[in-house]
Amino acid sequence: MDASSESNLALPATTVETYYEQLVSLYWYQLRAFIARRVGNPQDAEDIVQEALLRAYVALERYPVQRRQTLKARPWLYKIAWNVYCNYTGRSKQPPSVPLDLSDESPVLEREDDRFVQPEVAFEHVEDRQELEILVATLPQHYRDVVSLYYFEDLNYQEIADILNQPVGTVKVYVHRGVRLLRKALAIEIHEVR
Repeated sequence: MDASSESNLALPATTVETYYEQLVSLYWYQLRAFIARRVGNPQDAEDIVQEALLRAYVALERYPVQRRQTLKARPWLYKIAWNVYCNYTGRSKQPPSVPLDLSDESPVLEREDDRFVQPEVAFEHVEDRQELEILVATLPQHYRDVVSLYYFEDLNYQEIADILNQPVGTVKVYVHRGVRLLRKALAIEIHEVR
């Protein structure tokens, strides 16, 4: 979801419940896919996202209207989901490596419907994304998380830094180095195919 979608939220001049319902409808599937890529189990991913959204609701109830109006909901929700995920895995920062589920039923590979894309083009995009996710899964953990948040979740450097409690400079370096490692892996893969 891009920034324009977030600006479409009816800011909490309405009730907390209405605002929360809008957050859930906008971000449920994104958060579930984000967590599912890490835990590999759809049920665990749903449990983690439900817990994160429950925590978000409790926090929203406590926030004054002014804070809710200036809240950048998307990165805030990702940070809550990341923290619940870290608590779930029993780790403070680095999650364990999980094999990527590439089955047709996998919620990890769900895409938003785009009625203007031809089926062949959409299929190629899904295949490209699957290949990229497989390559990203081979990165060292600290690069994998940052690259995934940057490219798959479309978060900016500052948002990632806030989520992972890392300096922005470190996030930038990790994205750059992670992409460089991906390019090397892709070059090796292409060379082996030839």
